[in-house]
Amino acid sequence: MRKKTAFLFILLISCSLPAIAQNWDNDEYGYTNIVGELDSSLSGSSSLFYWQGRLWSSNDHGDLKIYSIDTSDGRTMDSMACNLRFADMEEVAQDEEYFYFGDFGNNNRPQRSTVSIYRMAKSDLLQGVCQTDTIFFSFYGYSPDEEGSRGLPTTDFDCEAMIAAGDSLYLFTKQWSAQQTVCYALPKVPGNYVAMPQMRLNVNGLVTGACYYKHGEEGKSVLVLCGYSLMAQPFLYVVYDFEGMNLTQSKREKLIYSYHLGWQTEAIATADGIHYWVTSEHFSRMGMDNPPRLLMLNLWDLLGDYLYPSAVSTMSGLDIVEKIWPTLAPNPTDGIVHLVTEAPDALQELKVEVWDSQGHRLQDVVKGTTIDLRNQAAGIYVVRLTTPDGDVATRKVRKLPAAQRKY
Repeated sequence: MRKKTAFLFILLISCSLPAIAQNWDNDEYGYTNIVGELDSSLSGSSSLFYWQGRLWSSNDHGDLKIYSIDTSDGRTMDSMACNLRFADMEEVAQDEEYFYFGDFGNNNRPQRSTVSIYRMAKSDLLQGVCQTDTIFFSFYGYSPDEEGSRGLPTTDFDCEAMIAAGDSLYLFTKQWSAQQTVCYALPKVPGNYVAMPQMRLNVNGLVTGACYYKHGEEGKSVLVLCGYSLMAQPFLYVVYDFEGMNLTQSKREKLIYSYHLGWQTEAIATADGIHYWVTSEHFSRMGMDNPPRLLMLNLWDLLGDYLYPSAVSTMSGLDIVEKIWPTLAPNPTDGIVHLVTEAPDALQELKVEVWDSQGHRLQDVVKGTTIDLRNQAAGIYVVRLTTPDGDVATRKVRKLPAAQRKY
């Protein structure tokens, strides 16, 4: 056992990614937009995911209840409740068929030696059925934190971040002592497992959420972790341009919010790999009292060339220097469509019209980067883009049939 433990330790060290060479300040570069304050019903928002053309979140304790969030102002629109109770539910991951609810928060005392992930079929949830099966697991090398209950936790086996990729679930620990994260893997089918370490990421902070996006036939992959420092200074850790889950061969950046102390960012989600929503919990410590919030981040400057090379353009004022137009994502869509471009501010100068297949104009989007088709029938729609100089381009987007929801 000692030899095996030593081998895994050496493996982690050899796969440990180096510290980030360049930290970006999101305020300086204008990436962050405060969408609005979350309702008190989501004061403990700990998970965030995009599904059925809508953004959803849930709290970290009590009975399971997921809330739909208005992405224009952060309001809670409606909710779905399940008679499922969690000890510390910190994350939701998803694939095409299932949701995976991670009841693996482990910073209280006494700590849990075995934690759980509850798998729920999406088709069941659409019908108002909350039937789950369970993935039980423990972390390889886990030993309980035996220290007293005063002060901050010291365990390196707390966990609040998870993604589903391929046939596995990948968990990213919240290491209170080491201030790093270790990626663990386990199967995403019910059973009882030991989660095995894959590699360590030098995030220099506490990881609280994860978001995985795979784009196009080439399978371009982006992993974004959110978290904060011990002083509650938020950050993103962006990993991209890798194959499978081999993060050792990747590009990485850490983005820090220098002017947002006391923002306990907990969860992250995306629909197109460029625009990211992040929620922060209610924070009342260190002489600060910050309400829960919904943030929107635009990472085009970092990820645009990688994910959408054909959409790269240069816009200055009212002139289009290079006529390469915005792309629409996701396409097809369940309802919400994003206009993806290198210079989102320049979209303010475009006239955006939406037409149905019968030639009827449905809506104008004078400003902004989203089109809302949630209330429209399934089918093909045409998006017409017009510059102030009269240049015109059109794009087609397919709206998928709306699933029947019972809530």
